[in-house]
Amino acid sequence: MSSLEDQDFFKMDGKDDRQDTVESMALAWASNSPVNGVQNIIRSSSRIRAIFWTLLLFGCLGIMIEQCAEVIGKYYSYPVDTKLSFTHEKKVKFPAVTICNVNPIKKSMLARAGTDIKALLGPAPSENEDAGIVGTSAPGGSATAQVPAPSAGTASSATPTPSAGAPSGPSVASGTTAPSTGAPAGPAPSAAPGTTAPPGSPPPMGRKKRAVTDTTSTTAASATAASNTTNSTSSGSPRSKVPGQKNARFQFREQFGHLWANLDPETRIDVGHDLDTMIISCTYNGQVCSADNFTSFNNHVFGNCFTFNSGWDSTQTIATSSQPGPLYGLSIEMYIEQDEYIGDLTESAGVRVQIHPQNIMSFPEDQGFNIPPAFLTSIALKRLEITRQPHPYPSKCVNFTREQAKERSVFSSVYNVDYSVTSCLKSCYQYYVIKDCKCGDPSYPFELKYEAFQNLSGSINATNLKPCSNETQEECVEDIKLQFSRDELSCDCPLSCTDIEYKGGSSFANWPSQQYEQSLYQTLGAEGTHLNNIIFGGGGKAAAPSENLLKLEVYFDELNLQKVSEFESYDVFSLLADLGGQVGLWVGLSVIALFEVVELLFDVLKLAFYKCVAISKSKKRPHSRQIKMQCTVSETKEDVL
Repeated sequence: MSSLEDQDFFKMDGKDDRQDTVESMALAWASNSPVNGVQNIIRSSSRIRAIFWTLLLFGCLGIMIEQCAEVIGKYYSYPVDTKLSFTHEKKVKFPAVTICNVNPIKKSMLARAGTDIKALLGPAPSENEDAGIVGTSAPGGSATAQVPAPSAGTASSATPTPSAGAPSGPSVASGTTAPSTGAPAGPAPSAAPGTTAPPGSPPPMGRKKRAVTDTTSTTAASATAASNTTNSTSSGSPRSKVPGQKNARFQFREQFGHLWANLDPETRIDVGHDLDTMIISCTYNGQVCSADNFTSFNNHVFGNCFTFNSGWDSTQTIATSSQPGPLYGLSIEMYIEQDEYIGDLTESAGVRVQIHPQNIMSFPEDQGFNIPPAFLTSIALKRLEITRQPHPYPSKCVNFTREQAKERSVFSSVYNVDYSVTSCLKSCYQYYVIKDCKCGDPSYPFELKYEAFQNLSGSINATNLKPCSNETQEECVEDIKLQFSRDELSCDCPLSCTDIEYKGGSSFANWPSQQYEQSLYQTLGAEGTHLNNIIFGGGGKAAAPSENLLKLEVYFDELNLQKVSEFESYDVFSLLADLGGQVGLWVGLSVIALFEVVELLFDVLKLAFYKCVAISKSKKRPHSRQIKMQCTVSETKEDVL
């Protein structure tokens, strides 16, 4: 009985051990191979034909492998296609609208801005202004553009120029597109964003109110020098045109930007323009709005800024628009207080406007556009939603939570806003300033208590971290700016997987019209003393209404929503189809034929396994039993034969 069991052990699929060899199995598969080249090699009647078919087969295999590698490489490059679609919505979220007066500091508040800024910009308003002469004092106190105050009925148009902002820090491109315009509003020079204050509460800047001390004597001296240089420029002296040399006006603005950023936030707010004074009339969707509907913050370049529908305050409902047209959007009539402008500090007149999504930090100096006085400016918007594919697709976008955003953007910590690439890049720049220069660029929050800078607390003493002020630190900051502009800093600021942009066009009209002017003046006279002064020259300070008044309309021209979406363009099924095509083209294989190859490999492995088992069992049997078993098996085979 045992001999028969041993005999059955060596049999597989009806074949005994004399037939089951790898060579015999390979020859049997090759004779019926689905790969035509293999069959031709086996059937070849001469060696030359066999060599020809062998070379041809291996050549086709090589090409197939190369093509398959390209197909697999394409799959792992994660290509995407972009889909553009238009949908009509019954309700569309109205954007946040940020408005800043282009003049950051009132002339009448110079005394409160500190001795350094006063020395740079000039003394308080002169007696000439009290006598009814409209003018602005140039830096150092020289009066410029003094003209008699025009009568109340005089109207004129203002030709706007780019706002004079003091550039400090890197300028970053924005995902929010300002409305295009061929009319008198243009972008301001790129500048670093200001340190801003959260809505409804004192600015949590982490810095106590401080007066200018003797440690800034060097700064004061340089401020005076810059003032003298600017006075010389203003008085008509030749301007330097040496290539590579800094322009005197640029140096003046740079100096002011540094002094302005070093002021404590409370002072910057106090000396700037107030929204209650600036707003004459405000309506949204036909309903009256006021300063209470705006969120305020302080910007490094433009001073006090105000955002309508910001979304920063969770208690306020986000405004939506259910009808297109200017009657159902935001309409604001404003008084810009141009008599409070300061000489060379503010070359243009008007307001800076940025239109952006809710819960995003506003950087009007980088992303905004100017609105001139004496005009009605209409901004007709379209809403654009961009959806990207996350990592590992090329955009490598990430959807950060609010807490994750705080680790990459200091503005998310200070104002509790969402992540944006712009805020991340500016925070990265500040990180390297703190790390390498051992001080903070005052244009940005720089306290180590914020999550974005906490890993520096081990190497830098938080109590000793001050704004960059001395010459060595300023040189270090300039070097960081240069590295930032060359993209040499390791800033990990990925795109957001979902972005919202507002695109549109601008149109302009003279405002107010001659027929509406008298009615407007009556409204101004009834609104308050500060507006009554525009018309009647109260206190001896009259100014042309056309130089101080403007109107802004922001609305949707249609409620069609434009969507740009990325989607996977080459999935796993496309990969399999291309691989099958290459394999079928070059060697004639199909999926069924591949399974025949798999079956051959399985048979070879099974044969090897049984051989190993047989050898292992033969070693365990006693030698005498092995001889007896071999004899029994031999006799049985002879009987069968």
